[in-house]
Amino acid sequence: MFDNKIHITPEDYIHDLTEKDCKDYLFIAPVGELLNNEMSDVYYQKDAFVPYHEHQKGYETFCIDRGSVEVTINGKRAVAEAGDIVHIEPYTSHGFRYLEEGTIWRELFHEMNMYGGIMEKRLIERSCPEKLEDDVFMAQYRRRHHTIRLGEPEPELVDKHQMPQIRPKGEGIARFEFEGIRCSQKVGRHETGGVKEIWEFEADKGICAEWSCLHPGWDLYVVKEGSMEVTVLGETFTAKARDILHFPPYTGYTMKVLEAGTVIHANNVGAIGLRLAEIVEKKLQGDLDLAKNWEQVKEIFEQNHSYLVKICKA
Repeated sequence: MFDNKIHITPEDYIHDLTEKDCKDYLFIAPVGELLNNEMSDVYYQKDAFVPYHEHQKGYETFCIDRGSVEVTINGKRAVAEAGDIVHIEPYTSHGFRYLEEGTIWRELFHEMNMYGGIMEKRLIERSCPEKLEDDVFMAQYRRRHHTIRLGEPEPELVDKHQMPQIRPKGEGIARFEFEGIRCSQKVGRHETGGVKEIWEFEADKGICAEWSCLHPGWDLYVVKEGSMEVTVLGETFTAKARDILHFPPYTGYTMKVLEAGTVIHANNVGAIGLRLAEIVEKKLQGDLDLAKNWEQVKEIFEQNHSYLVKICKA
């Protein structure tokens, strides 16, 4: 039996840690061989910072749920704000300073086991705390976790639109508009080692979608705005803003939009979404109503590894 919780609210964390300048709440531990879908919230104090560094492996996707953050990446610095996403690939130099008290930094990791590293540091603190001040030991510790600390640069100040790792709210690296559904690709497959894509969907009230129980992966969504009615394993519930939905493999489910302008992030899209959207857009030739034309396009979804089996309007 799976013991994971499908509907996760901000109060449903499974571990929490208090640091000197932040509070960390873990919602989802890493899943599978690729250590995917690890998700947590960190509440930062004003002027807390993460030193400039880079990772030799692993992918980080951060969403600012509240507040603002000074982001330094590859020698450039910009301010990211609530609703923006920051995506970091391996060997990308980065550091952060949190500009407002209570900034909420929602973290998504892939191939990293970040929380496991934090817990290991806690064990060091308990048994031999003096080692945390030992530069040689800590450099070795960071290398074991594929992290290299770098000297702070003299950054070039730029607008966030000039920093490609920042995906501003409401924007994407690709965008498609269908009847009642606006789709923005926030992170491409080429930015996750080919494993997944991250999409933002804004939908009108009454839009319904159904997924097959044959889906072999873990689906992960976050409701950013509005609300959804979700039915899974015979249970129906309402998911609201900031709620997380984490569906296990081989689990069918449906979602219905309850409010106009509901926004949801799909954080573990295994389908080849960009190619799928381009082909569907061309196939429909201007009549971009997926619900009305579902029979014409459902095979395109199947061919591009999507387990979405129906889109309709309630």
